[in-house]
Amino acid sequence: MPLTYLCPKCRAVLNPNVRVVLVVRFNDRKGLALMSSKLGEYKFHCDKGFYEGVHKGDTLEFLCPVCSESLNSSTMDNFTELLLINGDRPGTEPRLLRFSRVSEQHATFLYDGETVKEFGEDAEIIHRRMMIDGNWSW
Repeated sequence: MPLTYLCPKCRAVLNPNVRVVLVVRFNDRKGLALMSSKLGEYKFHCDKGFYEGVHKGDTLEFLCPVCSESLNSSTMDNFTELLLINGDRPGTEPRLLRFSRVSEQHATFLYDGETVKEFGEDAEIIHRRMMIDGNWSW
């Protein structure tokens, strides 16, 4: 299925080709991140110099490469928000996509207005924790 990823702020297309292109920031370092456009696939490519010193559990920040706005979720801590359009369903509204911005935490949630689909080995644990905490804001 052809998926198109959009910035929720400026609506720029973030995957002009196979990879989703984002700016990533950690402390005082910034770089370009190339991410898989396949849901549930967590391959992440960036400058090796950028990723040195980033450890499991560290929180990264993702920015739109077009408008430079932060893509942090305003309702779910430690998550990034994008919009997603399924090219197999023309005319449908973009879906809300949230993925963990915690290093090596594999959790992605896709919300279509009615249901939430989970991707990644950490998604179920995070979903359960948020339901218990009452912090599952869509």
